[in-house]
Amino acid sequence: MKNTVSFRPGKQRKGFSLVEALIAMVVLAIALLALAGVVVSTTMLMGHTIDKEKAVDLAVEKLEVLEADYVEIKDGSEEPDNSKFKLTWTVNDAVGTGGKEITLHVRWDGALGSREVTLERFVADPKPE
Repeated sequence: MKNTVSFRPGKQRKGFSLVEALIAMVVLAIALLALAGVVVSTTMLMGHTIDKEKAVDLAVEKLEVLEADYVEIKDGSEEPDNSKFKLTWTVNDAVGTGGKEITLHVRWDGALGSREVTLERFVADPKPE
């Protein structure tokens, strides 16, 4: 006589039980949620990188405009048209060098909150005394 334990006498148990299937579904759901979080984070970081690149481009363009007319370099600010960026700059005379120091800040509100990029540049006097 055979000594086997079975819920159905005379038949072998095949397949998965309901509990095993539910556990597998929970594990799969957790893995998919983690993967979705990675996708969302990557998208936010990519948006932040694009904003930061645009901010640096705006700052470099503004510095080039300011440098073009040395005599007229003064403190100021502006918000480019249809833009979330705000540029502000301060100008200080560089003592003993005959030039000017420009500090330019670009601020914006992005996906990761309020951000800022700062560029500093020294501009030499084209006509020193």
